[in-house]
Formats: sequence, C-alpha cells, structure tokens
Amino acid sequence: MASSTYTIEPDEFLGLCALVELDKAAGRADASADAVSKAKALLHTAVADNLVAAGLPWAPSVEAVRQRASETAEQRSGRHGFWGSEIARKRVAYVAGAALAVVLWGGYARGWSWTGFRENGQVWDWLNLLLLPVVLGTIPLWIQYKQYIGEGRRVMYAAVIVAWTGFVIAGYLVPLAWTGFPDKKLWDWLTLFALPAAVTITLTLTNRPRQQANTGLRPAQQALFAALAAAWIVTVIGGYALQWSWTGYAGNTLWDWLEMLLPLVFPIILLPPLLTWVSGNAAGRASTAREAGITPTGTTAHPRSQ
Repeated sequence: MASSTYTIEPDEFLGLCALVELDKAAGRADASADAVSKAKALLHTAVADNLVAAGLPWAPSVEAVRQRASETAEQRSGRHGFWGSEIARKRVAYVAGAALAVVLWGGYARGWSWTGFRENGQVWDWLNLLLLPVVLGTIPLWIQYKQYIGEGRRVMYAAVIVAWTGFVIAGYLVPLAWTGFPDKKLWDWLTLFALPAAVTITLTLTNRPRQQANTGLRPAQQALFAALAAAWIVTVIGGYALQWSWTGYAGNTLWDWLEMLLPLVFPIILLPPLLTWVSGNAAGRASTAREAGITPTGTTAHPRSQ
C-alpha cells in the first residue's frame, strides 16, 4: 500500500485541534479522537468530493483516470479552441473596450439617440444596468476561491465599499443631481438590491459545504441579520404610521412588498428543504456513503495499492 508523509504546520495543527474540540462539544458520533484522525477524515472527504465532481468513483483505477483525463482534454479543446488563446482574448477585450468608448462618446458627447445614453445618464441608471451582472460575475468566484483572497485584497474591497458609501451620502447631502440619488427613496434602494441580494444568498447557500450548512449561522451573522431586521421594522413603522416620506413606503401595498421580498424569502427559507426534497437528500446519502466507504456503484471501496 502506497503511503506518504505530510508535515502539518503549527497553525494547521491548531485548526485541526479546534475542529476536534468542536466535534466533541457537539456530541458528534464520528468525532475524531485526535488531530491526526481529523486530518485523515478531512482529507478523505475532500478527495471523495473532488472525485465525485470529476466524475470518478472512490479510489479510481489508473485506466479510469486516464480515460477521464482524455475526455476532459477533448471537451476543453472543443470548448476553448478560440477562447483558450490568451492573444485572442486580449484582442476581443481591446475591440470591446474601444467599441464601448466610441459608443459612450457618441451617446453622451454627440447625442446619438439610438444609444439611449442621454436618457439614462445618471449613476442610478447604470446601477440598475450593471449591479446584477456584476453580482453574477463576482459572487460565485468569491465563494469558490474565498480562501485564496489575500488580506490586502480584502482591505481593498472594504475601502471600495467605504468610498462608495461616502459617495452615496454626498449624492444626497450636496446634492449631486447627476447621480440620480436625491430623488430616490429607501423603497427604491430596497427594490434595486432585492434581486442581487437574492442571487447572492442563493449562490452562497447552494455552494456551502454540507458540514458548514449543518452548523448554521455564526453569532456575528445572527446579530447582523437581527439588527437589519429590527432596522427594517422601524422603517416600516415610521414609513406608514409616522409618514416618513424618505422611506417611500406610502402607497405601496402588501402585493408590492411580496413582489420585492419573495426572491429573498425563497432562497433563505424554502430553497434548502426544496433542494433536499428534489434530490432525495442526495447530499446526505452521498456523505453517509463516503463515511461508510461505499462507491456510487454500491460496492465497498478499499484503498488501492499503486
């Protein structure tokens, strides 16, 4: 049986010990006795998950790996024949950037009516146009590769958020009419962010590992959601009972609220049980099978000697 030695760094060892203690505190039946056992269990789960994602059974044979690699190479060759070329991607990006610059210049400076840019020239209009595509293009990457995002980049993201918040506040206080913010009420902002927030929540819940999904929200996250819910309730009371005009709630019926909030309620409350029911609890059964060492064909998997 082939074996290898791996050196665990001190911070990794501390993390493993912490997971062991948490498992014991939670009373899990499969709680590892020590950090080494926990490391083996995590490695087993990670390898099994990645093999399933690659379309391979546990402990695949050399022939199966070679066949799958050949199929993957053929698929990549057919799918990325053009886009796989870095030169081609750069050329397309340059052409698209130049075309966008020309259209922006023509729409705003020359008044090309067919662009519709002058009628939608405020920052608010561009937010409505770009917010959802940006969310769809970035959130999945942040979820999938969040462990590789460095501290410096996280600080940069935080600085951008702070700068954007200051810009929005300035748009109201100065006011900056070209931003389109002074005319917008709280209702408009809620409507703007409802769908991107629903997409973000859905992607986050559907991409969370099963182990994390079972642990629920962290205390800090629970406190944040509770604070947001309390603040929203205050604005609802103020908007309808105290006639706070800045909320923009007056005139909006229950139907309007349902139309806005259902995309948010669905992924948070209905999506997890719905996914479990539709798949027949496939995730739970797959995890149980991996722990029992059973492959998708129903046979018991044993380590192979290479």
